[in-house]
Amino acid sequence: MLIDSSRCRTFEYALTRPSPCAVGIDPAVVGRANRFSDCLAVSIELEHGDCGLGAVAAKVIRRVADRTGATHIVIHGFIRPPAAHERARFRIDPLTELADALDLLGEIAERLTQSGQSVQLMPFGWYTDIRSDLPESNQGRHSIHLHGGADPSRRLVAGLDHPTIRQFRREAERTATPFSA
Repeated sequence: MLIDSSRCRTFEYALTRPSPCAVGIDPAVVGRANRFSDCLAVSIELEHGDCGLGAVAAKVIRRVADRTGATHIVIHGFIRPPAAHERARFRIDPLTELADALDLLGEIAERLTQSGQSVQLMPFGWYTDIRSDLPESNQGRHSIHLHGGADPSRRLVAGLDHPTIRQFRREAERTATPFSA
């Protein structure tokens, strides 16, 4: 699961047209602008095996929202198609993956709501027209990679990538000296 978030002064989206896997919605909401201010816009890319990550994902998103002072969280979720080696290694049923993705996104939104967050879950599978006003600094942008249990060789639980961590890594790489015994 890859979670990208941006703290936005304003964020607006309008549904434009459905994809083949779009959830059903009231036709009256197509084209209608949904506007938010002082929010955290979150994009969640779901991968095969992410089903057990709902609690961790909600906790991470809540912490980012709290740290950035966001008053609302807008979540847009989508499925990353499995790579050829994943399709060969795991028996992946597209309908099961879709159902799991919808359940997982619902779980994340529910957990965030239960913890007191104001959450908007964008309808799954819809193409959108998005406009946002981001602060000039990158301080409010985060990319978090959570690994699911489908592939036991993936040991990293969470990787956080934001400007401070990137700067630390650059400094560490520049000043690192080889270790010899």
